[in-house]
Amino acid sequence: MSNRMNKEELIALMNTLKIDKEEFWVLSSGGLVLRGIYENAGDLDIAVTFKGLEQLKESYELVEKENGWYIVNDKVECVCDGNIEDLKYKPEKLENGYMVQNIFEYLEYLKSSSREKDKARIPIVEGYIEKLKS
Repeated sequence: MSNRMNKEELIALMNTLKIDKEEFWVLSSGGLVLRGIYENAGDLDIAVTFKGLEQLKESYELVEKENGWYIVNDKVECVCDGNIEDLKYKPEKLENGYMVQNIFEYLEYLKSSSREKDKARIPIVEGYIEKLKS
């Protein structure tokens, strides 16, 4: 996972996934890259619905990690977040049809994290939200 991916490379990777666009959304730095506010991501973290998890299990040999996440392949990991309708923060649909983690949910996560790389992203996300308001 050392090769970082820009927006075009992330989209190309997502296009290869054997899962319906409506059944997953991009998390973390991948969501920032797809929004055009971050340069690249080292991997693709996605949240999936129950149906999406089943679709992935049909096409990949998922490896479950201790934290409840699954390794899909060497560049993709996923976590099952259930049904979109049940989420407090609904994913945001981008112009390309892909969904990304709600920016306010991501900001909450960043503020609760103790990881330095997450703390460094707070001003980027806050700046993006300020632009949305204006």
